[in-house]
Amino acid sequence: DYRYSVNRKEQLYLGNNVHANHHQPLWAHGGADVYIRNKVVKLPDCTKMDGGGWKLVRHVPANTGRWHPAADQLRGTASYGGRGTKQSEHPWSIRYAGTRFNEFMFATGDCKKWMIVPRTSVLGWYSNGQRRILKSSVKGSPYFARWYRRKGVRHDPHLTLRDYRYSVNRKEQLYLGNNVHANHHQPLWAHGGADVY
Repeated sequence: DYRYSVNRKEQLYLGNNVHANHHQPLWAHGGADVYIRNKVVKLPDCTKMDGGGWKLVRHVPANTGRWHPAADQLRGTASYGGRGTKQSEHPWSIRYAGTRFNEFMFATGDCKKWMIVPRTSVLGWYSNGQRRILKSSVKGSPYFARWYRRKGVRHDPHLTLRDYRYSVNRKEQLYLGNNVHANHHQPLWAHGGADVY
């Protein structure tokens, strides 16, 4: 606390040429300095999860405040930002339409929240529809969750670890598109962004 610290000479910063008469740290400890840095936290490699073989196809970093720019509803037609990595500080996506695969993995950048789902669970049209999840960070065996992927709603699908209405208040969203603002979707900045494999 300020009142506690000021009598113990624990001040570290004051501005606007405030007189340092009673702020002895300046002359007793060689002055006062301010440092800045851009700390890069190395994120874990999610590609080895569940036996590996995953290819990262879409990424949104923690610093954007928005979900994926893609409006292709996960059809894999969106391509932007150049090929990046999960450490990239800009959103990117590569085209994967036409690629042969049968599972998606959605994960936060730190791999703490994740789920593996059949491709068929993501595609198709549904509104509060039950979709199958093979396994996730909350359950190691198959189960169902209610999601949204509505025709013409460009920010869909809404993909969550459990039923959307339950998960949204528990910060369990793993995918939204079309630059939806992430104001109440904290997994992005609390967990190193979001990725699609």
